[in-house]
Amino acid sequence: MIGGRAPLVCAGLTICLTAGRAAAQDVPPDVEVPGFVVGDAADREGPERREQDVSIDDLLRTSVYVVSKKPQLVRESPGVVTVITREEIIDSGARDLIDVLHLVPGFGFGVDVQGVVSVGFRGQWATEGKALFLIDGQEMNELLYTGVQLGNHFPLEHIERIEVIRGPGSAVYGGFAELTVINIVTRGARQLDGVAAAVYYGQAIGGHGGLGRARASVEAGDKRGDLSVSLSAELAEGIRSDRRYTDVVGDGYFLDDNADLDPVYVSAAVEYRALRLRFIYDYLHTTTRDGFGENSVVSTPQDFTGLYADAQYDARVGDDLVITPRLNLKRQTPWQDSDPASDFHYDKTVSRYLAGLTASYDASAKLNLLAGVEGFYDLAALNDLNLTGLQSMFVVDGEDRAEVSYTNLAGYAQASLSHKIANVTLGARAENHSQFGASFVPRLGVTRVFGRLHAKLLAARAFRAPAIENINTFPEIVPERTTVFEVETGYQVSDHVVASGNVFDATIDNPIVYSVDDMGAEGYFNFERTGSRGGEVDVKVRYPRWYLYGSASYYTEAGKNLVDLYEVPGRTGPLLAFPQLKVTAHGSVRLAGKLQLAPSAIVMSKRYALTGDGVGGVMLTEEKPLALVNAYVSYPDLGAKGLEVGAGVYNILDADYAFIQPYDGGHAPLPGPSREVVARLAYHLGF
Repeated sequence: MIGGRAPLVCAGLTICLTAGRAAAQDVPPDVEVPGFVVGDAADREGPERREQDVSIDDLLRTSVYVVSKKPQLVRESPGVVTVITREEIIDSGARDLIDVLHLVPGFGFGVDVQGVVSVGFRGQWATEGKALFLIDGQEMNELLYTGVQLGNHFPLEHIERIEVIRGPGSAVYGGFAELTVINIVTRGARQLDGVAAAVYYGQAIGGHGGLGRARASVEAGDKRGDLSVSLSAELAEGIRSDRRYTDVVGDGYFLDDNADLDPVYVSAAVEYRALRLRFIYDYLHTTTRDGFGENSVVSTPQDFTGLYADAQYDARVGDDLVITPRLNLKRQTPWQDSDPASDFHYDKTVSRYLAGLTASYDASAKLNLLAGVEGFYDLAALNDLNLTGLQSMFVVDGEDRAEVSYTNLAGYAQASLSHKIANVTLGARAENHSQFGASFVPRLGVTRVFGRLHAKLLAARAFRAPAIENINTFPEIVPERTTVFEVETGYQVSDHVVASGNVFDATIDNPIVYSVDDMGAEGYFNFERTGSRGGEVDVKVRYPRWYLYGSASYYTEAGKNLVDLYEVPGRTGPLLAFPQLKVTAHGSVRLAGKLQLAPSAIVMSKRYALTGDGVGGVMLTEEKPLALVNAYVSYPDLGAKGLEVGAGVYNILDADYAFIQPYDGGHAPLPGPSREVVARLAYHLGF
């Protein structure tokens, strides 16, 4: 219980209503939770609300759900957490999720293969199951390789807030949450209460020029009595960059004609009393020529398609117990190139059928107990039997098969105790997979708020479960296991300034590493160890007409890394692709009337890449320190309530930023966007 009242509890990741309008009685008046705003903050809710209206006290009273599947104040939650509000995203004019996550300490980005870009965290390559991406409780990681594809992907217009756990979450979420969790909460019926539409356009002007991106988005939501319904859709097109890419043997081409990023996204949500239904369709069409190291003659299509359906029901038993059953279906066709004549032919579909049951019990005013079980059945199958390009059969017990299936059963438990000495969270998760057996991870968090000061001591084990294609290439593979220790402290310096800092130590044992041999054959293998340690600092300054947020993050591999494919030859400290030091700043100032200027900057120290020498060999190159500087102006309620216009420039200095491969895989750095002029027009009509 929080403040002597029963907390709002549900099994999904968006805060939900447990008993219609009566649920408002379960939330303290000074707590704001995702998708459910109460107290003073509710009076400012709506499209006209701007970030400058939020005070430092509002930030300190923000509640998050992602860390422990129960609402907790950020300062008291047992995790290092960053919350990114809708206002920050809109004020900044961000183009995609990469722009947003660039501002979060510890995050970096790298190229994998075939033009795909994904995320790194604290120096580690975090794609393929090390970073969990969630949208409204749905795992967006694809199940064959467990990665997430970034760049003009996922609709920023629909986002209400993003909660980021800068640390492990496996004890609560399982094997995709090894290093970090990115939880995207979209706007629901309460936030929309009407119809919203937006168009966004970006013109590349720093390289070859031309269209950078274009998108059109529409949302609608309404609540009538016990029924809430929301619908949203976005259609977009874009490119990775308008610069020239040169492969390891010196062959090059311009990306604007060969690296499309064209998504379609549709979402629907229905809530009736304690029942919640969610549907998501996510499609990303890409084209690629870069392959695994040497360019193809022509670009080829590569598609990622996902369907997600979820149903949950909160059954309240008395005043203190909530039991939530859940059914979930996830069906994906990732990395799809359906042309049997293509060098990259790959056409497989994978489905996950999941059932779970969660119970949350307020044993007393100070103690909450959470427990749950869930099981899933994965089924992967070839869509055709043409074994060309990258297409291969599934190998099961030494036999080739057109389909393969696995099962997994998990149980987890967590106790959250509020005490005058400290708040303590103790939890654990146990899983048993039909292929690689049992996994067990514990978690301990001790937090304390002393007036303006807070402190956290955190320790957790985490694991990455091998993906289906990991098992297919190396049946003896085992889960990698991570041990993370974190210490955070923060202080409210004044009514307008708050600062926090943390140090971390992460060690990954038996890391699963992707590699490509000289013949282009791919495989996954367990290595001995990798990891990093370092620290991060956040500072927030807020006044009525302006705010400024800044951060700095640093890592070193500190002798932990024994994966030669990750190391920078001849150097200790850095790992491939990711800067050891990153400094960010972003904010907004109200100039006149409602006109706003929002500058932002990301400064990175030097980075290292293994690139081609032009004759088929590989050499170490050093990417110089750089700054990505952006500026965006916007005017809400321009001429009519709910109408907003904005324009700006991204990468003003036209910095030569590239996505570097975080491992020695023979892929040259893939150019990022050049200077880009952007514009946005949005309108919200309330019911």
